[in-house]
Amino acid sequence: MPDYWVKITEKEEDEIRRHHYLVSARDVKEARKVASEFIRHFCDEDDEPEAIDGGFAFYNRAVTVQISDIRETTKEEFKDFLLKLHTIQWK
Repeated sequence: MPDYWVKITEKEEDEIRRHHYLVSARDVKEARKVASEFIRHFCDEDDEPEAIDGGFAFYNRAVTVQISDIRETTKEEFKDFLLKLHTIQWK
């Protein structure tokens, strides 16, 4: 089963947070379905999120969480990205 890199954008007022997840799925359609179900439960305290284009809105649209991109990748490529993102290069 191929791996898919799912990029999710979370917006709350003027703050934007970007999240990256790895999903194993048969195809991009299934990866989108899995990611969408994950987003539906992104904010546990909101039991009834509102469906919006590409994601869900929580707390009366105070927070929106949407899929910004899905692309096929490898675990190695994804791991390399995370290592670069979370590694401090000092001098």
